[in-house]
Amino acid sequence: METQVTGWKHVAALAALAIAEAVAAADDGRVLVGQTVALSGSIAEHGNAAATGARVLFESVNAAGGVHGRRIVVVVEDDAGDAKRAAENTRRLIEREGVIAMFGGVEGGPCVASLREAAALGAPLVACMAGAPEMREPFNAWSFPVRAPHLEEFAKLLDVAKTYGYGRVAFFHADSDTGRRHLANVQKLAAARSIEVVPVVARSGATPESLAQAIGAAKVDAVFNHGSYAVYAPAIKAAKAAGIRPTFMAVNSGAAQMAALLGADGKGLIFTQVVPFPWSVAVPVVKEYQQALARHAAGVAPSFSGLEGYLSAKVLVAGLRAAGRDPTRERLQKALESLGSMDLGGMTVRYSPTTHAGSTFVDTVIVASDGRFSR
Repeated sequence: METQVTGWKHVAALAALAIAEAVAAADDGRVLVGQTVALSGSIAEHGNAAATGARVLFESVNAAGGVHGRRIVVVVEDDAGDAKRAAENTRRLIEREGVIAMFGGVEGGPCVASLREAAALGAPLVACMAGAPEMREPFNAWSFPVRAPHLEEFAKLLDVAKTYGYGRVAFFHADSDTGRRHLANVQKLAAARSIEVVPVVARSGATPESLAQAIGAAKVDAVFNHGSYAVYAPAIKAAKAAGIRPTFMAVNSGAAQMAALLGADGKGLIFTQVVPFPWSVAVPVVKEYQQALARHAAGVAPSFSGLEGYLSAKVLVAGLRAAGRDPTRERLQKALESLGSMDLGGMTVRYSPTTHAGSTFVDTVIVASDGRFSR
């Protein structure tokens, strides 16, 4: 009983500290936002690019006077793509820093872990850049995904396979509950298209060579993935080195970084993408993004990861504007649900009190011989 009382006092003290931080931020004209994202580790390039895309949007908004006269200040913590660190960072940012919302992590494991903490503490998690089903299912009032789920990407890749006349594909997935949920979804989607699915499981400690041999043993026409590009890319390189050459396809996460890892072995790889083409200035938000990069991150090239970060930040800013001059976590949550259908400048997101759909936009691109992308 004494432990429970002590624990309650500790939680109460942290809550009081968080409220004090939020009040202090409001008093000095700031809105505090928390971000746990991979800035180091195997997916650091993807995480840094996404964080930069978001930063240039926030800096553009602040340069124009902020939101209701308040500057957006993002308190960033590095989770190195680790789910446990993401959870710890989320708790610390909410309880100790008093952030009004969590924003913009990358990859399924860290995003799902962050969501559990944010929801338990009553803080919105906006635009965690992961396609994991847990971001939408079951419905969570505190989860506001922006990008399309992997389910939409899997459907697109299976449609490509069907168009090519492929009847047997391999699904390369992590050895996790999320990976198995993705496999079940892929099997349902494939059955509707009369395509057979062979699982290739990326278990802990598996070498690229062993994964390549599993792909070869599957005797498939094509392969596509869920999970980290840092695991999938070496398996592709090992497969090609061994003469195993089905059509390789991939979901969007870290596309540019994966293409760079593959080098010449990336030629012909088909990616899904969940944002518009970052070099197509005919799309209004792409032109806006490129201009923001030129102003606030000179020398940084456009990328899919960066554009996703930029679009994600636009949603958070729209929610903050709708929340009014004195936003709280609860007001922001309700404000985000009130956005309805919103065009971000070439990509539409949808939110309501009963559905936090975000976007369903999915496109495909192909890696050219020089490592660039074509549509």
